[in-house]
Amino acid sequence: MKISLQKIYKALFYLLIFINLFFKSIELSLIFGALILFLLLVHPPIKYSLTIIKIVFSLILILIISIFSGVLYSADLYNILKDFGFLFKPILFLLSGYLIINKIEDKNFLFKALIYAAFISAIWHLIGLFFFLINTPFSVTRVRGELGRDNFIELFALALLSVKQTKVFFSSFILRRIKWIRWILIISFVFYFSRTMFISVLLIILAVKGYTKISSKGLLYFSIFSFLIISFLTLLQFFDLNRESEGVEGFFYKIKQAPSEIFQPDLNINIKNHENLWDHWRAYEALKAIDGINSSKYNLGWIFGKGLGAQVDLGFEAPLDGKKFRYIPIIHNGYIFILFKSGILGLTIYLWFLFYIYSQSYKIQLNKKEIFINNLISGIGIFFILTSLIITGIYNKGDVLVFFLGGLFSLQCIYSKNQKKNENRRIRN
Repeated sequence: MKISLQKIYKALFYLLIFINLFFKSIELSLIFGALILFLLLVHPPIKYSLTIIKIVFSLILILIISIFSGVLYSADLYNILKDFGFLFKPILFLLSGYLIINKIEDKNFLFKALIYAAFISAIWHLIGLFFFLINTPFSVTRVRGELGRDNFIELFALALLSVKQTKVFFSSFILRRIKWIRWILIISFVFYFSRTMFISVLLIILAVKGYTKISSKGLLYFSIFSFLIISFLTLLQFFDLNRESEGVEGFFYKIKQAPSEIFQPDLNINIKNHENLWDHWRAYEALKAIDGINSSKYNLGWIFGKGLGAQVDLGFEAPLDGKKFRYIPIIHNGYIFILFKSGILGLTIYLWFLFYIYSQSYKIQLNKKEIFINNLISGIGIFFILTSLIITGIYNKGDVLVFFLGGLFSLQCIYSKNQKKNENRRIRN
C-alpha cells in the first residue's frame, strides 16, 4: 500500500511538534528538524516569499556574527556546538514550518494540527496531574517541576478557540466539540501556574482581534490592559505573601516579585541562603553577562559579543537543576543573551526581527483570511518581544511556536498570491 506524500508531510509536522512537547531536547529537535528539512528540500523546490527570506537571513546574520566573534576568544568545542544549536534551531524551524505548510494541500491543516496537538498535550498533562496528586500533597512548585512550567501550544490553541475569526479554519470535528476542547485546555492551562501564559493569552486574543496595532482603539485596549496589570501588581504589594507557601499563595508571591526578579539584581549573595537571590535571579544573571562583556578587550564584546561557546560567570556555584554551576551558556533574558553572544550588532538585528514580525498586521490586506493571518503573526511577534525578556524568546530550547510561525508566513504568501490572482481576473473580466 502506497502512502501519499500528503500523509507523510502531515506525519512529519506532528512528529516535530511532539518531539518538542514531550522530550524538550534541543539535540533531538535539531536532529529531526534537520532530517525533515532535508526531506523537504529534496522534493521540487518552491518559491520563497521576500518576508521569509528577510527574517531567516536576519537570524543567519546573528549566527554568523556569533561565530566570527567566537574566534576572538577561546572556548570548548562542546560549548561552541551547544551555542550553535541554540542559535540555529529557530532558523531550522522557520524554514521547516514554511516548507511543510507550503507542500501540504489542506491550507487549514496548520490550525487543525495546532488544536489537536494542544488537546492531546492537555489530556496528557491532566492525566499526569491526576496521578501526581494521588501520590503527592499539592504544591505549586512540585506540580510545575514534575509536569512542566508552561505549554505555549496550549496557550495559542486556547487563544484561537476564544475568538470567532478562527472558525473558518477548523474542521467540523473541532467545531462540534469546541466547548469541550476549550474547557479541557482551560483546566490544563490553569495548572501550569505560569505568569507568562496568563499575560500572553490575553495579548494573543487582543492581537488576533487587531487591537494591538497603533490606533485609537489599539491604544485604548493597551491602556486598559496595562492599567489592569499594574493595578494587580500594585495590589499584591500590600499583601504579606509567604514565599515558602506550597499553594496558590506561593504563586501570587512569584507574581508579586516578577518586576524585581527581571529588573532589580541582588548583589548581596548569601552562599548558604539563596532565597533572596532567586527573587532577583533573572536580573542577576543578566548583570553578570554584562560584566562579562565589560571584561572583553578593547570593548569589542559590546560590538560583536563574546561569540559561540562564551559562558556567563555567575561569581559562585549556583544550585541549578539539582547540580551546581558557576558558568552557564544561556540566561533567561533573551536580549542580554543575544548581546552577550553577538554584541550590539546582533541585538540590533534581533530587535529588527521582532518588530518586523509585529509589523505584519500593518500590511495592506484585502480579505478576512489575510487579516487574521497577519494579526496572528503580529501577535506572535508581541509574544516573542515579551518572552525574550523572561525566557530567551525564540532561543528557548523548548520553543516550537517558531515552527508554526514559519507555517503562518507560508499561508500569508499563499493567500496574498491567491488574492492577487482573483483581482487580476476581475480586471480582465
